[in-house]
Amino acid sequence: MRLLLIQHDPLDGPGALIEWAAARGHTLTTCLICQGDPLPPVRSFDLLVSLGGPMGAYDEGKHPWLAAEKECLRQAVAAGKKILGLCLGCQLLADALGGRALRHSCKEFGWQPIEPTAEGGPWFGGQGTFRAFQWHGDTYTLPPGAVQLARNEAAEQQAFLMKGPAGDQVLGLQFHLEWTEQMAREALAEPGVAPPPSPSVQTPGEILADLTLFDSAKKRFFALLDRFTAED
Repeated sequence: MRLLLIQHDPLDGPGALIEWAAARGHTLTTCLICQGDPLPPVRSFDLLVSLGGPMGAYDEGKHPWLAAEKECLRQAVAAGKKILGLCLGCQLLADALGGRALRHSCKEFGWQPIEPTAEGGPWFGGQGTFRAFQWHGDTYTLPPGAVQLARNEAAEQQAFLMKGPAGDQVLGLQFHLEWTEQMAREALAEPGVAPPPSPSVQTPGEILADLTLFDSAKKRFFALLDRFTAED
């Protein structure tokens, strides 16, 4: 399978996705759209992954390439490509497909609980609550035809699934299962990155207190990707 990764920030990369693709024999092409890389034609990939980033999905005025990416997402859906959106990528997907990305009333930062819905349970290994890495202050509304897969107390929308006109699936995750310990350490080393304290905000020390969470997130991510790429 040919994967196209759209990257919006040099520090917010694909993380564990690289290991998964290598283990499954898939090829990766990265488009650093934030640095002016042109978007490849839709025919050049089978799965498009829109990664995270610090900007808002509605910030086309500051980042004109966001509009180009949303158009690419719509074209990919129309062409029957599989699409996975992660954090900002999830918000971009929702916004491009008829929902709305918007500023949220609170921020989530660090390991936060995720509650799968009945429809989401099979995607996340059951309906039990699990923890995933979060770093966002925005949220989204569901696009028409989408099914909510997860929620929590801080943000009602945490994951969604929908099918395009050709039947291929579009999956959005507000949270990060792809982040590795190394990515977190590098990002948290930047001064002043932590939002003000709140029930949904951890300190950098709390984020790095239990490193087994990165391993469990990776296992959950690999299982989800295997299911996603196997589904018609």
